[in-house]
Amino acid sequence: MQEALDRHAVEPQSTLPRRKSLRVRSVTLEGVKEGTAADGPFDQTFTFGPGLWAIVSDENFRGKSTLLNMIQGGIRGDIHERVKPDVWRWLSKAEIVFEANGIGHRVLVTKEAGDPDKDAAATFAREQEGGWFVLYEGTVGKPLERAVEDAMLAEFGFARFHAHNKKDGSHTHGWQVIASALFVNGPGEAVFGELLVDAIPLRLLQMFMGLPWVSTYTAASTALKRLRTTKAERLSPSKGLKDRLQARLGTVEDALAAARGRVRPGPDRGVLRARMLEMDGRLLALRERVEATRRETFRLERQLQGATTVLLDTRRALQQLKDDRAAGVVLRTLRPVCCPSCDTGIDHDRHARATDGSTCALCGTRQTPAEDEDGLRLEELQRDADDVAANVAELRAQATEAQASQRGAEAELSRAIASSRALEAALRTEGSADLELEIRGLEAQREQLLALIAAEEEEAEDEAADAAGAHDEAVLKAAEEVTKDLYDGLAREILADVSKEITQLSRSFGVQNIESMDWGTGGAMRIVQGRAQTSFGKLSPGENLRVRIAAALAVIEVARQRMYGRHPGLLVLDSPGAQEMAPADFAALLSRVHGAIESAGDIQIIVGARAEPALLDVVPCDHVTHAQGERFLF
Repeated sequence: MQEALDRHAVEPQSTLPRRKSLRVRSVTLEGVKEGTAADGPFDQTFTFGPGLWAIVSDENFRGKSTLLNMIQGGIRGDIHERVKPDVWRWLSKAEIVFEANGIGHRVLVTKEAGDPDKDAAATFAREQEGGWFVLYEGTVGKPLERAVEDAMLAEFGFARFHAHNKKDGSHTHGWQVIASALFVNGPGEAVFGELLVDAIPLRLLQMFMGLPWVSTYTAASTALKRLRTTKAERLSPSKGLKDRLQARLGTVEDALAAARGRVRPGPDRGVLRARMLEMDGRLLALRERVEATRRETFRLERQLQGATTVLLDTRRALQQLKDDRAAGVVLRTLRPVCCPSCDTGIDHDRHARATDGSTCALCGTRQTPAEDEDGLRLEELQRDADDVAANVAELRAQATEAQASQRGAEAELSRAIASSRALEAALRTEGSADLELEIRGLEAQREQLLALIAAEEEEAEDEAADAAGAHDEAVLKAAEEVTKDLYDGLAREILADVSKEITQLSRSFGVQNIESMDWGTGGAMRIVQGRAQTSFGKLSPGENLRVRIAAALAVIEVARQRMYGRHPGLLVLDSPGAQEMAPADFAALLSRVHGAIESAGDIQIIVGARAEPALLDVVPCDHVTHAQGERFLF
């Protein structure tokens, strides 16, 4: 059974993913306008952050959609397809900076202003140690899209998902399709995302909600469809098929040999990835240890500082008492020769008689011996000073030991960081990843061709191929049923929550007479409107747009409530108040958008619309970019 699953690349994936984040940081546009009412150079930078942001204008056609399309094109890597020809002609520079899981990424496109050619220079880079590490450098187009796609799929833990249908056969969907669900540009065919084929809306929902076993179920289902299609095709006349397969195999083997010839000795990337995961855990533990040693060192240093202050105060009091006592002794030993008042002389015999009689030679006061209180106080202060000095010495030793422990922990952390960066550098070896993917792709093609040739040969000799295919079909069918059962219950719960949220949001957005919406596990949305059964495809354009916005917000809200999922928390809405949306409905929409921001706290929603009071009242003034009157955004 496992061999059959391995042959069709069906792997178990049962864990719930952690939440991810995607944030737009800035968009910079430079160039020279031509053929407009406001010709001339422009250089504008738009900055964004977490929360609700608005790009508004008092008039239409002031650059709102262009700016939002720039954001979408940068994140998806297809910026050349998102920009209108006239705007593309104006541009000399377009820079889109965004964060994926807190790591900055930048798409930079440069060209000559006035040049309509779509083959502009492009770089895609990742932020690293205060600079930009270039992941791709070349021209805009498919290579840039692939570079952005590979980076984003790796950052967010998404995988390309496979599909198979009769019209297109086997194919895959990647980052461009996944990212489409983050943008709502108006009415569309799909309630979530842009495509209806291959049940893309449902698959995107399952992916963003992080359902376990969905990837395994999808792989098994796709493999089963592909196997059945291949089996049906085998029944048709295949004269000359083996020769064509062998010719194709020769071409693939030549390309594979050439690719392997370009391989340079280097580390095993699989081992490096495993070591990176291990290093991540070690870095986390070391950072916690460094923080603990820093807190302990700070605590001991504060105690040592206090004890040192007490010691200094005690020693000063002790020295003051000693000085006072010594001064009294000195004064009592003085022998004045005259009275300090009248200068009358005093003979020395008088001092002798006064001493013998224990009286003062000057005033005659009788002196009686008293207990030496200063002496007792002096002894107490001396004992206190000794005790405090011992405490200071002990604290100083402890502080020195804590500082040494802190330095050791910091040194170990520095070595671990250096090792981690060395692993990252090894993984980023230029060309190695692309070459590895190319070799794996060719090896997969070779294995598939060999399997097809072997199947043709076996079919020509006997019916063993049918038996093997029947076995694989049974295994894949069982895998499809088992994995569906494993996630189906949770899927129904989540779809019920999402359906309920979409229904409530759609009502508040002004979709009339909505009684219920039910997004089923088959991918279709059943709608009851005015006691009549209908579907998403039969809604009016205005209702269509409202439901699409409601679906995008519902996925974010349900993921937040369940505390897991992989929705990156970014949503871009272009002209949500269009399609004859009443001001009250538009206000309700913005209120729910603002509520989603306040509930989640870590999401970013960017809205492009006409400047309406309902919008300006909700969005913070420092989050609004406003083209007032006849002015343009850039």
